[in-house]
Amino acid sequence: MNSSSAKIKTDIWKMILITGNFSGFSLIELIVAMGIISSIIFLGSLHFQSHLSQTLLRTSSQEVASTLRWARRLAITKRQPHKVVFQPQTGKYWIENAKGEKVEGVVCLKKRIKFANPELGKTGEEDGLVEAGIPDNAFSFYPQGTAEGGSIYLKDSEKGNWYTVTITPTTGGVTIYEEKH
Repeated sequence: MNSSSAKIKTDIWKMILITGNFSGFSLIELIVAMGIISSIIFLGSLHFQSHLSQTLLRTSSQEVASTLRWARRLAITKRQPHKVVFQPQTGKYWIENAKGEKVEGVVCLKKRIKFANPELGKTGEEDGLVEAGIPDNAFSFYPQGTAEGGSIYLKDSEKGNWYTVTITPTTGGVTIYEEKH
């Protein structure tokens, strides 16, 4: 063995002894890794909560629109007016026939979702319902397919997001809008 290779081996052994064992992680490396993982989990949970909130609001507006469309179909097929009655204070609504009998069971808005005043300056919107006809917290549908027009405003009470369900009087069509409309 020549002296240069012996010196290299000695230098390598000195580096190993100085730096210590190469296996495993230091405590600082583990703390940094745990911090990065915690940050990713936190950001992911915030995104999930936002997505959940939006989904609850969208689902509630779709259920309201579906109930309104069903009342229109009933009015046309049974050849008698039907209406969807709303209780804004409790978040409940249902379908009634011309005699005032409940045709469908009572539906309740999802948790955190409520009928709310969008403060757009429209008459009768104090409870989140804007009716073009008689302000009786109900929307009527007639056998010709027409309806009492207006809008229903839904709000996520925690996040402040809005959806609007609008009824066109001439066609009885129901449209859902994201945000106030």
